[in-house]
Amino acid sequence: MLRKAGLWSRSAIATLLVSGAVAPVAFAQDAQGQDAVTNVQDVVVQARRRSERLIDVPVAITAVSAETLDTYSVSRVSDMATLVPSLVAGKAASGSSASIFLRGVGSTALSAGFDQSVSFVIDGLPMSRGREISLPQFDIQNVEVLKGPQALYYGKNTTGGLIAVSSNNPTDHFEAGAKAGYGFEAEEWYGEAYVSGPIAENLRGRLAGRISSSEGAFENTAAPVYLNPTGENRYSTGDRRGGADTLGLRLSLDWDPASNVSFRLKAGLTEVEDGGPTDLVERICAPGQTTPMPANGVPPSPNADCRVDGRSDSSTIPVEIANQNYRWARDGKPYADFGSEYVVLNSTFEADRFDVNAITGYYHFEQTDLNNVSGEAYPASFTQLADFTQLSQEIRLETKLDGPFNFTVGGFISRGEFDFHTDAYIVPVPLMGSQNYLAFSRDNGFTQESQSLFLQGTWAISEQWELSGGARQSWESRSSYQQGREPHIAFAAAYPGTIRLTDNYEDDNLSPEVTLRYKPSRDTTAYVAYKQGFKGGGFNISQALSPLASVELGRFGAETAEGFEAGWRTLLFDRALAFNITAYSYEYSDLQVQYFDPVTVSLTAGNAGELQTRGIEADFQWMVPSVEGLTVRGAAAYNDAQYKDYIGQCYGGQTVAQGCNLMFDEATGAYNGQDYDGLTPPKAPEFAGRLGATYERAISSSGIRLRLNGDVAYTSEYNYTDALRPDAVQDAYTKLDLSVSLSAPDDRWTVALIGRNLTDELVVTAANEIPFAGGTGAGTPEGVWADMSAFIDNPREIFLEFAWRF
Repeated sequence: MLRKAGLWSRSAIATLLVSGAVAPVAFAQDAQGQDAVTNVQDVVVQARRRSERLIDVPVAITAVSAETLDTYSVSRVSDMATLVPSLVAGKAASGSSASIFLRGVGSTALSAGFDQSVSFVIDGLPMSRGREISLPQFDIQNVEVLKGPQALYYGKNTTGGLIAVSSNNPTDHFEAGAKAGYGFEAEEWYGEAYVSGPIAENLRGRLAGRISSSEGAFENTAAPVYLNPTGENRYSTGDRRGGADTLGLRLSLDWDPASNVSFRLKAGLTEVEDGGPTDLVERICAPGQTTPMPANGVPPSPNADCRVDGRSDSSTIPVEIANQNYRWARDGKPYADFGSEYVVLNSTFEADRFDVNAITGYYHFEQTDLNNVSGEAYPASFTQLADFTQLSQEIRLETKLDGPFNFTVGGFISRGEFDFHTDAYIVPVPLMGSQNYLAFSRDNGFTQESQSLFLQGTWAISEQWELSGGARQSWESRSSYQQGREPHIAFAAAYPGTIRLTDNYEDDNLSPEVTLRYKPSRDTTAYVAYKQGFKGGGFNISQALSPLASVELGRFGAETAEGFEAGWRTLLFDRALAFNITAYSYEYSDLQVQYFDPVTVSLTAGNAGELQTRGIEADFQWMVPSVEGLTVRGAAAYNDAQYKDYIGQCYGGQTVAQGCNLMFDEATGAYNGQDYDGLTPPKAPEFAGRLGATYERAISSSGIRLRLNGDVAYTSEYNYTDALRPDAVQDAYTKLDLSVSLSAPDDRWTVALIGRNLTDELVVTAANEIPFAGGTGAGTPEGVWADMSAFIDNPREIFLEFAWRF
């Protein structure tokens, strides 16, 4: 239900401080597992693009180690969300095909044109399209989740935060390893392997890969054969949903041609084939409905229900329709094929008083898919081609002067080309002499150029005090287009194929940042920072190309952020306890938003007034002195997020009495807007936390070690729709992760039993209203709410895994 966001709750903050803090933060353990570790070891991160101890870095960050990822067999970005409180992430259909929100800030999955408010940086290469959520994660060194605006250190400016993934580097000695596992719930087989070491003098290499195949953990309730409303047969896609075949490869090369010159090359390749994002969809019916809503007079399937229960009906589109100029529909079976390649060359020159670093990047992905959001009875289906290519170059000069002042100066430039083409079969119609059955068909895309210059300086005022500050000046330009294609004759008037829209967008921004850091001792840091962030605007390439479409209606402006954060990090009790706490307050102006209208099947983009986020985050790790081998950890995040000064779109069927009483349209006699002021934005849980422990000890004279891990993660309720439909609320949930493993000395072999989400919570990460299944009468005295298609996170998963090191 909707709620007005309240002021900071003293009881909630007290609970936060007592319970401690967030995900299993990465603290280094003894890699060999032979000697008892009695204190928290230093963690090295790259949050400011140089190697620093985590405790020294004045940045809001959660660092997740390779050990933590391996402990729970984490291989997908969506799996990481449980490890980082306030992170809500999952796959979605259309647009960016991803829903990624951090502290309640993110970009709607509906838009293919938005840059993501929470972006990715993989091995130094910035990525902001969202489909990076499909990249498998393997052979990872660490993951750093940086929260809030990030303007200075990672090439392209971002407003909500970023997820920086660093893969393992080549070693100077021969090393090899492999693992194989089986997931019982999804019937998944997977394997990983790597080999690393010297190739020639001053040249080292590493080759790593992952392959997996799963049947899926969700049940398909569709009938073997079901009659399409126009008389053709539709067939069940199989007994299970959510399966995938994945291949990932990565080559890393390190070359040091001179003592002060080095090159690091990373090249990655990914192929993912699955049932498409809607393979994870479950139907949520409108309030008062116990069975799905009829769509355009077509009765619902008896094999569908109105519950999020792991059961849903999935069937093919009739092959006769798929083969009739329905681009990328193939044989009519829903699918998604995702392929990606990236190459990053990191070049470094070191001199006595400065270092020069250059990062040259190439990134490409292509995805085609066929999706059906309404199940077997009604074909609300669409196909997509998403093809993106990016070239980027960053260069940085960092001084190493003996005096108290040093600085970093540099520039970044990138060029991206994106094609996003869509066909939709959403109304069952006879062929009638047409060339296709499509309600609409369109080609869309843009060419984007980003340029920026940045300067950051650090003044060591004394041994304890440091003042740093800088700014990034950004220039953004984008040329966008939309071109209609001929639909079925029945829709020629509504979506004529002759419409073409083009738009040129330019903008610039200066984002400053200032941080004051205080270090009273080596193991204690306090800081306060002021930051700004920026995300360029553009043109909505997902709007419906009806006669009412226009360039003006398609434009959206830049999104900006500014605010403060303060943090304290310390090691206590002989370094047995590490404790970090961060408080923040940020305001986001002109937040980029987009909504789906299930009646017109159109996507409307725009800018919200303001979004304010305020909160406290904390984490701890305690190596219990009285119990050798026992480590207790915790993390928590309290986030108070609310819209301010924002009038936005109504949800489908929202009546005047229910708040759709603004922005009156004389042409239709209905209202189009509601007041969002004071409401909590979507995917913004007020509280999230994680508490866990690890116990490790030797159980044999030969050195075999037993390791037990357990973590409980809790997330409070949140709304998962862009228009904040009152019934679209994910209730508070608790997930339990457990693992037990046996390891030989030096980890020569390990066998592990791993359980994730053992409480089997089916969590909704995003939802949209289903076309023509209700959603009528918005802004009038009477209205009918629509059924929704909801995207579900991973259910319970149990793995048996074997690993070897050579």
